[in-house]
Amino acid sequence: MSITRILTSAVLAALAAMSIQAGVLDSVRVDARLGYSIGGTLPTRIGHEIRGINNFNLGLHFTVAAEATLPINERWSVHSGLRYEMGGMDVDSRVKNYDIEVVKGDESLSGIFNGNVRIKSTQRRITLPVQAAYSLSNSVSLRGGLFMGWLTHRRFWGWAYDGYLREGTPVGAKIEMGTEPGDRGDFEFDHNMRIMQWGLDVGADWQFHQRWGLYAELTYGFNGLFKSDFHSVQTLRPMYGTIGISYRIK
Repeated sequence: MSITRILTSAVLAALAAMSIQAGVLDSVRVDARLGYSIGGTLPTRIGHEIRGINNFNLGLHFTVAAEATLPINERWSVHSGLRYEMGGMDVDSRVKNYDIEVVKGDESLSGIFNGNVRIKSTQRRITLPVQAAYSLSNSVSLRGGLFMGWLTHRRFWGWAYDGYLREGTPVGAKIEMGTEPGDRGDFEFDHNMRIMQWGLDVGADWQFHQRWGLYAELTYGFNGLFKSDFHSVQTLRPMYGTIGISYRIK
């Protein structure tokens, strides 16, 4: 069974469970969606430690979803569903006085680093949006609300290279960092990532055909990628825009 069919069945089952009238599903509209996102898990600000970007690649960000709309009256509706979102990033930057924890060879080190840092991350997320939708016309509608997301796959790793680490403090022992594995400083913070994310989600839909439509979405995460007690990487949040196509199943 395809992911689209599984998600559609889950949405219809949830709406049926909440309904006390057998005929309520007759008015529900169900769409399958495929979208491409621009953005990703980004810093809320660029700190003074970041002196330049050597390379910045957000990778491929795709969304597959089944979403349902339940009309309340002629203008207002409730919109929800399930989304499977995938994305990542690959950032290589020049840093100065960058607080970091790394492993060089068999030795764990922490301190202030000057040089280059490469950060890579991949994520897979199941997301539940809950939105209010307002119809501007028979074919155009706006919607907004909150989302809850659960990471089913989370990875965050990288390395510090071509520079030096001052161990402990800015005047600590100087440790050179090379460019090859074993000579550079590696890090991996998968276990420091949150499993749950939540935030704001707004969008617009244009149904240009009886079956086909286009949509656009903006997403902003309220909580950071990492747990609150983790400080080795600056605050990163889900921030992205999505454009895509929809197909009316019902």
